[in-house]
Amino acid sequence: MKGVKISIITFFIVVFLLIIMLLNAGPPKPIVLSEGKKITVLQGTYCWSKFTGSECVDKISPSTIIDNNKIVPFPVSPQSEIKINFKKQPIDEIEVEMEHLGESKKIKVEGNVFSAPNEKGKYIYIVSSRWDKGSSSYIFTIEVK
Repeated sequence: MKGVKISIITFFIVVFLLIIMLLNAGPPKPIVLSEGKKITVLQGTYCWSKFTGSECVDKISPSTIIDNNKIVPFPVSPQSEIKINFKKQPIDEIEVEMEHLGESKKIKVEGNVFSAPNEKGKYIYIVSSRWDKGSSSYIFTIEVK
């Protein structure tokens, strides 16, 4: 009888902790694919409401984040399709900005898909969007071969 009570109490504690963890989860991380392969994505700047309050984190520049994490650019073919998937869809359109050779440019995204550039080189992408609980940006890098 005592073992059953302990099991029930343990079960409710675990359920309670799981609920708290879910309510305190941060922004949804995207899955970015090209040519059927997953590209490494890093968290950028975000503001997010959690059960314990709101949190805003202002990150360093995208290129510095890539360098500090020692991310190798993902190799792609010219004009390869790049697809961005979120488990929880944003309430606004996904915005994508590309950085290359010190310049940045907004990229047209249709149906969460855009194309890699034609020109060979390394490119950094910043993906941004907004959800009910806040907004977030993500960073990844490719190299057109």
